[in-house]
Amino acid sequence: MNVCTFTGYLADDPVISMVGDVVLAEFVVAVHSYRRTKSTGEKSRSTTYINCQAWHTGAETIERFAVGGSKITINASARNGHRDRDLVFRVNEFDLCNTGNEE
Repeated sequence: MNVCTFTGYLADDPVISMVGDVVLAEFVVAVHSYRRTKSTGEKSRSTTYINCQAWHTGAETIERFAVGGSKITINASARNGHRDRDLVFRVNEFDLCNTGNEE
């Protein structure tokens, strides 16, 4: 099974394009992880950047409501990117947690 769920923040505004007559939204989700060091107990944060693509009506919704900094939860499947070592996550479902753009 190839299903992943991430919650994070859009690193930038989504990039919207047309592939034939289909809308594509490409965006990066910044996911933060926190750890404490055993010796000092200090808390540190690391960030992983997830490359994502949404298609069709999902892309249209992301274009309309998401901006850089928006909190998002995605359910996606991994795909090979432009080079064999690149991973791109194709979004199956998503939830924009705090868009601030509701009408």
